[in-house]
Amino acid sequence: MPDLCQALGRSRGRHIELRPYPLPTPGPLGLWFETPAADLIIFQRETTPLHQDHIVLHEVGHMLADHRGPAVAADQWKALLPGLRAGAIQRALQRCTYDTEEEWEAELVATIVGEWASVLDHVTPTVRNDDLSARRVQAALGDRQGWL
Repeated sequence: MPDLCQALGRSRGRHIELRPYPLPTPGPLGLWFETPAADLIIFQRETTPLHQDHIVLHEVGHMLADHRGPAVAADQWKALLPGLRAGAIQRALQRCTYDTEEEWEAELVATIVGEWASVLDHVTPTVRNDDLSARRVQAALGDRQGWL
């Protein structure tokens, strides 16, 4: 996941920071904060690594689709982000439910990218090979970040 976010950050011209956090339950499993300098994805620390990846991919889906989300109230996030300057957060989205089109779209991105990565982990040759067929498969499937 860090490699994907690093590549996406380069593509967007903005650093993406991933931060696990013990988010209260019930509540959001993931949050995306857009600041003037970088994007911050906070995700539930108290879950499985596979679920954490899915949460991060969901927030990445919001980025890729340029979802706007509701108006930001900075006071709402001060407990989670101590030292937060007024106006530092330009956009905030949180994953709690799937009752909007934006949430459905972000979830679809997370599912498709997650499944694509899972398939590639099982079919992509891991080493260069003199076998022409293996090289063709590597050429076709080896660029795991090509969708960016």
